[in-house]
Amino acid sequence: MFFITGKNPNWSDLKDKIKNLSHQTSSSQSKWTLYITPNYERMFPELTKDCQTNFQKELSINEINRNTIQHFSKLWTHNYLKNRTNLFSNKTSFQWFQSFVGNKTSVLFLGASPGLELDLPRIQKERNQFLIFASDTALGYLLPSGVIPDYIVSFDSGRGTTYHFLLELPRHIPIITWLGGASYIFDLTNPKILVNTGHPLDQMIEHLFLESLGKTWPLYSNPSLNLLGMVSSITKSIENREFFVSGVSYLAERGKSHCKGTGYERYYLPETNRVRSLEFITKRLYSGERKGKNQKAWEQMNPNGSLSDVQFLSETKEISFRSKKDQNHSLKTFQGFPPSIAELAKWANQDHSGIIHKKTLTTWLRFSLS
Repeated sequence: MFFITGKNPNWSDLKDKIKNLSHQTSSSQSKWTLYITPNYERMFPELTKDCQTNFQKELSINEINRNTIQHFSKLWTHNYLKNRTNLFSNKTSFQWFQSFVGNKTSVLFLGASPGLELDLPRIQKERNQFLIFASDTALGYLLPSGVIPDYIVSFDSGRGTTYHFLLELPRHIPIITWLGGASYIFDLTNPKILVNTGHPLDQMIEHLFLESLGKTWPLYSNPSLNLLGMVSSITKSIENREFFVSGVSYLAERGKSHCKGTGYERYYLPETNRVRSLEFITKRLYSGERKGKNQKAWEQMNPNGSLSDVQFLSETKEISFRSKKDQNHSLKTFQGFPPSIAELAKWANQDHSGIIHKKTLTTWLRFSLS
């Protein structure tokens, strides 16, 4: 607990104290909300306004995060409860992600920008020298080209994610996701590796695992809000990690927003005709300028204009990498079951009634498993 007094609080100093506090606890991410009593607001309107302004500047989540939460919050909770059911009904193999460990591993993240097409010959040639994480969007281009990733990464909760998986997918490839992810991927037989994203329901499961089973399910923050940032975060514990990327730009390139074969093509093809090409329809997905979430993601990957932790595969010279089988890395997970749907749904109703429709909540409570 912090007591702040005086008419001119040092908000920057408070922010530093809070940062130091979060490092001392098991959670690496803290969320803060400002509550003002009506009486205080009436008696000290100017001081209240000043506190609100400085709080939002220093401690509140940014506008991009706020818009994302507002848009997806109900869908996240709906998917969370539904996917929890599917873990049992489909007898799907799943594990709770703890960490990647190892030393001197060459990690390659493959996005779905048009630049991936230019790097494909090199990726095919040096495939066995990388631990490859592929975004779900890139699957439709990689698999027909003979590039089988070690892991698929999929965190988007929208129904559009389904279109990226509408192809013959090798069943052995694990999908790294979270319980609020797209429901369709929980119908697939591929093994699921579940990451703690810090969503309120993830926080609850993290706490229950620690209290009841003594299992640590660590939180992995992702300030960039995209798949590249998540892969960077979950592989950071690999010592002397070399991190390469391909198919990442957040810009339209060569008149296209994405490489060939993505789910966007499957979705938009019925709308194409002689005067409306696929490129014309999809170019709005990315433009010639980075904005909003795309700009934020780029800044997170490229702080202060330095790419010290990330190397673009297209810009690296021919390097004599060690074969993947000679690289030392392993995946640490644990198995078990999350708390019952009833507990999750009751919690959502009591503390976060605004993030799930009442009718949906009632349905899940009625059919929940104990």
